[in-house]
Amino acid sequence: MSQDQGAGAVIDIAFNPLPGVELHDVLRTLRSESGDVAPVTFYGMSAFVILSWDALREFFAANEEFPGGEVYKYQLEKTVGRTFISMDGSDHDVYRRLVTPAFRSRAAIRFVDEELTPLAHELIDGLVANGEADLVSEFTNRLPFWAISRKLGLPEGFEDRQREWALAILSEPSNPEGARRAADELSEVIAPVVAARLVNPGSDVISQLVTGDFQGVRLTDDEVHSHVRLLFAVGATTTSDALSNLLWTLLHRPELVDRIRTSPELLPAVVRELLRWEPPVPLLPRMALREGTIRGVNIPAGSMILAGIASANRDPERFARPDEFDIDRPDADILTFGFGVKFCPGTHMAKQQLLAALEVLLDRLPGLRLADDDSGAVPSGCNLRSVTSLRCKWDT
Repeated sequence: MSQDQGAGAVIDIAFNPLPGVELHDVLRTLRSESGDVAPVTFYGMSAFVILSWDALREFFAANEEFPGGEVYKYQLEKTVGRTFISMDGSDHDVYRRLVTPAFRSRAAIRFVDEELTPLAHELIDGLVANGEADLVSEFTNRLPFWAISRKLGLPEGFEDRQREWALAILSEPSNPEGARRAADELSEVIAPVVAARLVNPGSDVISQLVTGDFQGVRLTDDEVHSHVRLLFAVGATTTSDALSNLLWTLLHRPELVDRIRTSPELLPAVVRELLRWEPPVPLLPRMALREGTIRGVNIPAGSMILAGIASANRDPERFARPDEFDIDRPDADILTFGFGVKFCPGTHMAKQQLLAALEVLLDRLPGLRLADDDSGAVPSGCNLRSVTSLRCKWDT
């Protein structure tokens, strides 16, 4: 977008992928022109985007004034069903406690060690002798979906459909028929598993959902189905996208790959900086149920509000040289996973998956680098941001 258009005045952020630096240029210009909050267009409607780190943290904390659940009733509930992310208040707290124990830190580490890392090796086993592959289609688009399916307790045999289902389900606002069809197909896979676990529960997440009890509240069968669809679609997609962004970022910095190989203890800093620099969900929508104010800007009731995570994570008031990818920068709070009562419960799981996947890739693929015929794809998208292709080669 050229600067003379006026950032946010012409583009519809919901439909424009703003590839590469374009997204960050637009957000930087909006922040420069408008400060903490700027008007934009989203799905053809007037909306507001929150741009600064301080303003966004305050916004996330103000869940009573701007509740996080309302927008998901519009975006996901018709397809996924009622889940804790579309709830607020005490309902949200109770259902979140019922659904999320398996995603806490110790459970996440155990799952990654016992399940995800062997799956990553299995995927690499099928690639390593070839010496080259598109690691987006062959690895990053597969591993998180295989992993969440195993963790949920879903059967094998649907690997080629998993990402397709998830993306279709998440497209409900723009493609309701496709979203409904994908949810129905996924439900056909879920139903027999739920029925079996009701009779004979195991150690998987579906078993925990059907047997869980908090303050006398248990999930109904419909609520179990809804939460399985949610965890499958949202959890795997964002991790898959983050992994593609991580690989793209590193392979365009071969000197950094060499440094990590000799100093693997840097891996957590690499993942942390990637999640700041190129978050998989750059703009997170919410809705104002009633009129309110954000940093002096009046927000009419019913307005869409975009949490500008990609902007806040590059706020120069919070981060020195914010547009540089710098794994040596001091540890600082990022807002990639939100803040407050709606903080993403899958944070630990996502970070552990990214660490493990990158470790396996660097270990199994010596000399990993971009192939000469790489398409040149860059991270793209404003709702979900990822790389669509990454042609790589390695030494055999």
